[in-house]
Amino acid sequence: MHPGTGESDDRAVARAGLTIGVLSVVAKLTAFVREAAIAAVYGRGPEVDAFFLALAVPVFLLALVAGSFQIALVPAYLARRRADGDAAADRLFAAAFGRMLAVLAAAALVMAAAAPAYLPWLAPALAPDTLALTADLLWIMTLFVVTGAGAVAWGGVLNARRRFALPAIAPAFTPLVMAVLLVVARDHLGVAALAWGAVLGTLIEAALVGGALRRLGGRLLPAAGAPDLAPLLRRWGPILLANLLLYGAGVLDQMMAAMLGPGAASAIGYGAKLVLAGLHVATLAIGVAILPAYSDQAAAGDLAALRSRLRRHVLLVAALSVPAVAAAALLAEPVVRLLYQRGAFGPDDTALVAAVLTAYAVQLPAYAAAVVLVRAAAVLELGRALAAAAAANLVLTVGLNAGFMAVWGVVGIALATAPAFLATAVILYVAVMRDSGRTG
Repeated sequence: MHPGTGESDDRAVARAGLTIGVLSVVAKLTAFVREAAIAAVYGRGPEVDAFFLALAVPVFLLALVAGSFQIALVPAYLARRRADGDAAADRLFAAAFGRMLAVLAAAALVMAAAAPAYLPWLAPALAPDTLALTADLLWIMTLFVVTGAGAVAWGGVLNARRRFALPAIAPAFTPLVMAVLLVVARDHLGVAALAWGAVLGTLIEAALVGGALRRLGGRLLPAAGAPDLAPLLRRWGPILLANLLLYGAGVLDQMMAAMLGPGAASAIGYGAKLVLAGLHVATLAIGVAILPAYSDQAAAGDLAALRSRLRRHVLLVAALSVPAVAAAALLAEPVVRLLYQRGAFGPDDTALVAAVLTAYAVQLPAYAAAVVLVRAAAVLELGRALAAAAAANLVLTVGLNAGFMAVWGVVGIALATAPAFLATAVILYVAVMRDSGRTG
């Protein structure tokens, strides 16, 4: 690859990342509206514990299955498109989408049906009434999982075609609809208004993203046909494990916080939402933007250039995350007070959630590096490295959470994410560089 071409492509990646980042910030800001509405109505009461627990499980399921499908789809779709044209790439997507949707629908039903069995084990400190409410909400959230899967899958095709803007902004509708429905239908639906709002919001999101793909001539419906899915499936399985690295820790945090008693899961929920909305946006934007670029470079066989670019990207996103950590430490309490401290949410709640937010922010440099490294490992089909990183992250998360929460309570759970992500980022970096050096 000519140096000028690489520099030009890096500028294109940067522009795409900036576009995705700005639009994602706008979308995430709407989540503040939802969180503020919940805080004003319920504070950190048992209804909020039930909702956050019922939200954490399906969001994790959607991120694990549909999110990993999207990451695996982009390199496979672009390789098929390069070799055989748009129609062949669209047939690959339709066949793979059908399989993903079937897996996800079955998993969502199991998630809801088995809830009475696993919820007492996951959250033993919550009252039986709270667990029963969580189980009821999970049945509603099965629809959220299925409708969200369409939006994620269709957004993956748009990203592969380097149409990044709409998939980045479309998620803004879901928290807005949830907040509106809570305000107007709380008397009739109670906290279930939030669950039904999530379903309706993802329907709107899917309609927007699917409509854009259809206008480009893409396929929306799943197909029963079976073109050669091996290149996609070789990536999808390991990336399922990689998404355990990126998303499983959050679910474990939520569940282990529930062991500390009422209100702890809510504190984790509020604090984590602020970090994910305000700080992870930039790194996730880069993750989406770099995936097509890495895929094209790997397909061209230019692995030495890919290794060089990866080093630059890892250093850049980690360095940019350091000021974000400092800003979070300085601004956590005033931001939480501004957004949440009203109604049932008091000063003690503000202090606790601010401490959780600050502790979560410490993970940002390692998390940012991991986002980039997971994409590179996916493109290079490093399944063993992804599996090892995911396993290390889960083991470290459980062990460090248990140790830190014994000392610092719910704040310790948030703080434990930093060393867990640092270890897994190192594992991925060594594996990717070793592979790129050997084959490049």
